[in-house]
Amino acid sequence: MTTEKYYVLRHPEFHRRTDTELKRYDETDYKEIIAVTPYKYAEVPGGGDYRKRKPPQADERIKYDHSIVNSLFPERVPDVVLDILEIAVATFAADKAVERGIQIADDFDESRLNTRNIKLQIPVLSPEIADEEVEQLYSEMVSHITRDIIEYDFQLVEGNGPVKTYTETNDLDAVSLLSDGLDSTAGIYHNQRQGTDSKYVTANYGSGAGSKAEEIAEQAGVRSRTFRTRYKGRSEPTQFSRGLLHLSFGAAAAIANDAEEVRCFENGVMARFLILSEGWMTTRTVSPLFLTYFNKILEDTVSPSVEVKNPFVDLTKSEIIDKIPSTEIVQETVSCPHKARFGNQNCGLCVPCLIRNIGIITSSHELPLEDLSKYNPLVSADFENQVYDIEIKESLNQSANSSEIFLKGITEIAYFCRRLLEDSPRELATEYPELTDETIYRQHHRFAENFTEALDRISDENQTISTLLP
Repeated sequence: MTTEKYYVLRHPEFHRRTDTELKRYDETDYKEIIAVTPYKYAEVPGGGDYRKRKPPQADERIKYDHSIVNSLFPERVPDVVLDILEIAVATFAADKAVERGIQIADDFDESRLNTRNIKLQIPVLSPEIADEEVEQLYSEMVSHITRDIIEYDFQLVEGNGPVKTYTETNDLDAVSLLSDGLDSTAGIYHNQRQGTDSKYVTANYGSGAGSKAEEIAEQAGVRSRTFRTRYKGRSEPTQFSRGLLHLSFGAAAAIANDAEEVRCFENGVMARFLILSEGWMTTRTVSPLFLTYFNKILEDTVSPSVEVKNPFVDLTKSEIIDKIPSTEIVQETVSCPHKARFGNQNCGLCVPCLIRNIGIITSSHELPLEDLSKYNPLVSADFENQVYDIEIKESLNQSANSSEIFLKGITEIAYFCRRLLEDSPRELATEYPELTDETIYRQHHRFAENFTEALDRISDENQTISTLLP
């Protein structure tokens, strides 16, 4: 396995804070360079206009709008926050830069995304980050969410003066992450019903989520602050590390507002992702283990500490959708990770769209099947012969929303649901040990009931879908 090794050339704000002569890129065996550059023009040691072009020695470039983060703090952004954010930004750039490839096999369990080995050497200002245990936590956490082997080498450099960690003191209960999807939209209403005083943050990493999330926030009567990053270069489509961007920006906002909690809203079926085998199409961007790792990093590096929680971890998609009072808002949300290819619409072809559509069908909201997403293979596919004949105008991501992916995904989910409805918990525990937890078992049993109910309703229009039912 080839190891891709990147040295991270930090944002100009980092360079303003150190008088240390940083290791030159040609004096390290990390030959590839990732440059973190501003959105707007800024003077950089050695010169160069980052707005028009990347630094000449850089191989990859990701733009990061530090001004938005800077506006959160009465004084300069604390060193540790600057480090946490740019580690996430550089990680996302490496994730996008290195192509992983895919191996699709007839046997679902043998189909895999190829594993990559990526090493990142990153100069940092905070001694709390430049710690072997924190390095290891980052490596294990990001390897878990990307399904790769990711290693970090944090190089401590001397700053030119301490940065106060002064923040606004207020009675804010939480900072909540807001995308343009169903779960985080439902989180707004969850907070409102609980009486939780929360600010909302959105990460726009070139996905177009910012403007749509702001529209949804406005309709729900709240405001959201959007943090901007944009990778400039090749574009590996899986981008599993995006969850680290979301949580890092959320943690920065929580630190700035003296809030003890960051809320990331994700239904437990997608967060735990037991519905598919340990395969290549699953994501772990909000998995409980990911949150455990991230919370440990915050505990070790930030004082007072901030904790990330997922209030929806024990709920199904249908239960979450019912928290949204407006059917119009339900229809406006976009849960699809491939929306940029489909005119900012839900494609209907990938597993997240499948779970979304199943949830809407079995919720209290009534939407015509043809209005659920741009394409609807639930209605048009031939599940008996495992084919669907749909004219797709857009280019598809073969690892996420091809016909093979959709049919393999729904078939395995149907198998999982049949097992839940027909086997005893003891029988299930040998294959799905997580289901020994009664709360998790009951949640997935409710999901299996929702899935079966949805397929039964669809069978009125597509009789072949009955082959997937218990």
